[in-house]
Amino acid sequence: MVMDALPTALDCDFIYLTIPGSSARERASLRRAPLPEARLAELRSTAGIDTDGADALVMLGDEKLWCLEAEVPMGGERGRLLVGRQAPLDPHTDRVLVRTAANVVGTTLQTAQVLEVARRKDDFLAMLGHELRNPLAPILTAVELLARHPEAVREQRVIERHTQHLARLVDDLLDISRVTRGSMGLRREQVALASVLERAVEIASPLVSRHQHSLQFQLRSEDDVTLLGDPVRLAQIFANLLTNAAKFTPSGGHIQVSIQHAPGRVQVTVRDNGRGIARDQLGRIFEPFVQADRERDALQGGLGLGLAIVSNLVERHGGIIAGHSDGPGRGAAFTVELPTVARVEPPAKITPPPQAATARASVRVLVVDDNIDIAELLSDALQDEGFQTAVAHDAHGALERWRSFVPHAAVLDVGLPDLDGYELAKTLRAQHGPKTTLIAATGYGQARDRVRAADAGFDCHLVKPVSVQDLVLELDQRVVSRRGLDTPPPS
Repeated sequence: MVMDALPTALDCDFIYLTIPGSSARERASLRRAPLPEARLAELRSTAGIDTDGADALVMLGDEKLWCLEAEVPMGGERGRLLVGRQAPLDPHTDRVLVRTAANVVGTTLQTAQVLEVARRKDDFLAMLGHELRNPLAPILTAVELLARHPEAVREQRVIERHTQHLARLVDDLLDISRVTRGSMGLRREQVALASVLERAVEIASPLVSRHQHSLQFQLRSEDDVTLLGDPVRLAQIFANLLTNAAKFTPSGGHIQVSIQHAPGRVQVTVRDNGRGIARDQLGRIFEPFVQADRERDALQGGLGLGLAIVSNLVERHGGIIAGHSDGPGRGAAFTVELPTVARVEPPAKITPPPQAATARASVRVLVVDDNIDIAELLSDALQDEGFQTAVAHDAHGALERWRSFVPHAAVLDVGLPDLDGYELAKTLRAQHGPKTTLIAATGYGQARDRVRAADAGFDCHLVKPVSVQDLVLELDQRVVSRRGLDTPPPS
């Protein structure tokens, strides 16, 4: 580090550094020629005598020390860097070196503080996502169960709409954290622009319909071009733009999606006749947490993250995005330009037929979660799909239930109170081997969390709120379709 190199660079016998806001214990004293603690304490009491930058002669008993001091800038605060030598300092060269060293130290420490704040922010957002996803999980599972009862369809739709909105806010918070760290992973595959836009329209349609907007969108044969990228993230780009248009256009407004082509490129424009954007705000709308006059009268609030995420995703796909508005009350248009590729037909895949309920009837699934609502509702949903289930609410209960139930698969919450899901998975692997499928259900969805789950022995990592449909698909592929299931457990 820079601090380690300073004593040698300055050719001095000691360096004494005080950091703004630090306590005496946090002050650093670096010495090549060690001073006795009593002498060092005496030196501390003399620090600060050299306020004009000239060298000072300090007497410590019968020992002479020549000292230089300089301010250490850290934003609006100041620390002190005191260097000393048992021989006279050069009044010109050493003074420049000390001042330069003080600036380097200040810049280094300030950068370290910024990085630490960023790290803490990312950790906070990850924890926030985990905490918010926990209550979302039983709500979404209950919604999926309600959907099977026609008499509750209206209530089911209300809960589903608002829960999905909350889930979207959580995802936006975590996405912007990944954007700022540059750690948002993308799949790379061929995807049709038509399918991307159709999915985006599907996502935004509930909000468009709620506010009685007309949406003009018609695909032509020439619009059937191919993109190379992540189909989920590409759909997110246009869904966010359509959602924004719906939010900030008064009821009964008009939204239009148009497509233009150029050699090797395609432009998609989302245009509305809504509130518009002031000229001085156009340059900032792609910054995180910026909302162009939205907090006053938006039809539906948000965090000001959507366009920042969209801009990053467009750039990550090799494209550009631009916004345009003639001013407040005159609508807005956002144009996304993306590269196209020649379509290459992939080899035909043989897809297995859907698993019948009778095939699931012999599959036993253990659900482990300390949230009783999550565990019970997920168990009920899996039973409705034809599986046999059992429930446990902590790791010790799971180990006991395992012996009598002998599951083919287990869905384990990672944040268990006594022994966490990672340690439980390791224990189960050690006791029962690799045969049983272990599925992690967690509110932590970053790449490092997936790696940790795999290292612990999990076969699959699902982020809360876990979709019953996704879970059933994993069980069908990993367990139901597997031949030679175990014999039923002893009664």
